[in-house]
Amino acid sequence: MERQEIADKVLAFVRKALAKKDAQIDPEASLVNQGLNSSGRLELFTMIEDEWDLMLDEDETDGVKTLNDAIDMVERALA
Repeated sequence: MERQEIADKVLAFVRKALAKKDAQIDPEASLVNQGLNSSGRLELFTMIEDEWDLMLDEDETDGVKTLNDAIDMVERALA
């Protein structure tokens, strides 16, 4: 799967977790600073696991601070 496809899906998941479908997300800014709280992070990771049939562990998800981090995590999991 191409990085852009992954990025588009993860961005849509972040927007859904924020409950803001048109939110402007800076890919390098902290997701927390953009409004994604702990329950939103859990929702995001659940959507990622469901979409790509993954089982993410806490070590993987703890390192996700930005949208780009989430995209990188999915790319590694799919490799």
